Amino acid sequence: MKKNQKSKQNQKTNASERTGNSYGLEPPKLYRKNYEHSFAKGEANIDLEPPKRRNTPRQDDESLTPAQRRKLQNKKRKMSKLKRKIILYTALSLVIIAIFVVLSLTVLFKINTITIKGNEVYDKKQILAVLPIQKEDNLILIDKEGAANKVKENLPYIYEVEINRKLPSTVVVTVKETPRVYYIKNADKKTYTFLDDNFKVLENKAGSAFEGAIEIKNAEIESAVIGQEVVLKNKKTEENIKLLANEVNKLNLEKITAIYSKDINNNYMVYDSRLTFKLGNIDNLDNKIYSALSAVEKLNETNPNAKGTITATGDKQIYFTAE
Repeated sequence: MKKNQKSKQNQKTNASERTGNSYGLEPPKLYRKNYEHSFAKGEANIDLEPPKRRNTPRQDDESLTPAQRRKLQNKKRKMSKLKRKIILYTALSLVIIAIFVVLSLTVLFKINTITIKGNEVYDKKQILAVLPIQKEDNLILIDKEGAANKVKENLPYIYEVEINRKLPSTVVVTVKETPRVYYIKNADKKTYTFLDDNFKVLENKAGSAFEGAIEIKNAEIESAVIGQEVVLKNKKTEENIKLLANEVNKLNLEKITAIYSKDINNNYMVYDSRLTFKLGNIDNLDNKIYSALSAVEKLNETNPNAKGTITATGDKQIYFTAE
C-alpha cells in the first residue's frame, strides 16, 4: 500500500518536472502550444526561450571570398575618399565666397562712372548735385530706391527715376521728366504755379508760362508747397479740374491749351487757344470730347482758323458758335 502511494507521488513529481512547473504555474501562452506538443511526444527538455532573430548575412561576412572582401574594402576606401573631397571642396568654396564678398564690399566694384539719361529740364550737374551716389562709392551697396526718391523730391520736374548697376563700375541714372505741365496764374497776376499731371507743385515763378503748358483757369490756390499736391480753395472745382486733366492725359490731347470749371454743370476745355469745348457736367466726358474733336475736323476743312465755342454737352446736337 505504501509502495503504491509512493509510486503515484513519484509519477506526479516526474510529470511536474517534465512540464517545468514545479510550483503549479502554467507556461506562458506564447510557448504553451509548442510545449504541449513536445510533452505529448515525451520530450523532457523544452527550450522555453523566445526564438532568436536570424541575422542577415553581411557583405563582409566570413562567407565572402578574399576577392570579394578586397572589392568591398576598395569600395569603402573610395567612399571615404569621396566624402573627404566633398568636405574639402565645400570648405574651399565657402572660403572663396567669403573672400569675394569681403573684396566686393571693400576693394572691388568702386564706382568710376555715373551716366545720366533722359534729362531735358535739368542738366547733368543739377541731377548729380542731389543724387546721393558718388564716385568711389561701392556699386553693390548703393540704395537705388532711396537715391531715386531723393532726386524726385529735390527736382520736381522729374517724374520717374530708374537707377541700374552696370558692372564693374558704372551707375546708369535714367530720368523721365513730367510728360505734361499745368499752370495756374496766381492772384498777384505776376507769378505762376506749375504742376505736373498729378497736380504736384513743380515750382512758383514769375514771367510767362512756357510753351506746351496747359493753363488751369478759374482756380484759386489755397496751398502750393513744392513737391506736394496743390490745394484749391473750391473743392468741387478742384475735383472737376482733376477729372478734366485726367481725360487730357488719358486721351493724350496734345492741342488742349486750357481747362477750367465754373461749377458742376459747366466744364470746359480750350483747343489750340481758339476753340472752347463746352462739355456741361462731368458725365461721359470721353464721349463728349470725341464728339467735339469730330466737329473740329469738319470745321477745319472749311475754316481752319475759326474761333468760337463748340457745344458738346450731350443733351443737344453738337453745334459751333463763332466769336
